[in-house]
Amino acid sequence: MASLLKLHSGSVFNGNPIVFIVWPIALKETPSFHRMIFEVKCGMSGMSDGKYETIKMSEPINNEKGNPITVDISSALRSFRDSYEYSPNPGVMPMVKFNVSAYDEYMTDGEVKKSEPVYYLAGEDVKQTIFGGFSDYDRLMATNDTMPVGRMTRKPTTIPQLACVGETIIYADPYTPAIDFSTVAWDAPEAKAFTITDEGQQTIGDISVYAMPQSEASRRTEFRFINSFGVLESVSVPRVYSKKLGITTTNYTVTRKETLRSFSRATARKQNNQEEWNFQTDPLDEAWLAWYLHEFLMAKCTWININGKFLPCTITAEEEITFYDDTKQEMHSVSFTAKLDFCGSTII
Repeated sequence: MASLLKLHSGSVFNGNPIVFIVWPIALKETPSFHRMIFEVKCGMSGMSDGKYETIKMSEPINNEKGNPITVDISSALRSFRDSYEYSPNPGVMPMVKFNVSAYDEYMTDGEVKKSEPVYYLAGEDVKQTIFGGFSDYDRLMATNDTMPVGRMTRKPTTIPQLACVGETIIYADPYTPAIDFSTVAWDAPEAKAFTITDEGQQTIGDISVYAMPQSEASRRTEFRFINSFGVLESVSVPRVYSKKLGITTTNYTVTRKETLRSFSRATARKQNNQEEWNFQTDPLDEAWLAWYLHEFLMAKCTWININGKFLPCTITAEEEITFYDDTKQEMHSVSFTAKLDFCGSTII
């Protein structure tokens, strides 16, 4: 049987590779084919064991020297993400639980044979992963192959985040100590809501916030989004400075049998009745500028507060952004567009 199935590299973020290594059987005779089959038993948090899925992955064995075989199972774990519907409401974030087994499958003497499986975890034990990931830079700077996870946000601590009294900050507590696959048990990250009641600088979770008077809230807009770590968080920016509507019109002719007083007529189909709102951030330092560019603008799930309700939108920006130019003495800021993911007016 195959031996010593173990974690080779990875973290509890399934947005990055989670690589397992196993040593296959070294066959004495040359087989018609020989491959290592990996079975990933996985399911979303909250599922009973009976609802777990088994996803098979295979890797070819090109020689019979018993060299180790590796496989990246993260794609199997991420397959649940597309079917999961995120919400702008705070709460426990989704996780994927898994276990892995591996066995040899080969053909000799015209007969397909299988070895006994070897398991990563014994019995019904499982490990947990989160829909998130480290950046490429984080991975390149890593000092080992199993990166621990601590903070659940990339918000800088250089200067406070601006907000107003009455606004709500969405945050998740950091893991202390940091967690990895060697951690015996840990809870799913939970997005919490904190409504600001006092003016001035304060710390919410591990986020530094400066709260302006409540009278300023009417000049600002709250956004909520799923960050790169797979957790809901929020940000407040100055109120929209312009709005536009890009209606597209398709002209065509409706043909029908004509009479003296009835004939074919041209008509039009109108589409894209979606408003686009333009925003510009507060003045930023370089750390917050990088956060907006690489975190907020890259978010795939975003909601905007309109009349007290968070509604879906898509954040876009210019295709090319010059975010640093040493020849110009200008403040750092980011302009972006929130395209509403629904049709019609927002005026009540």
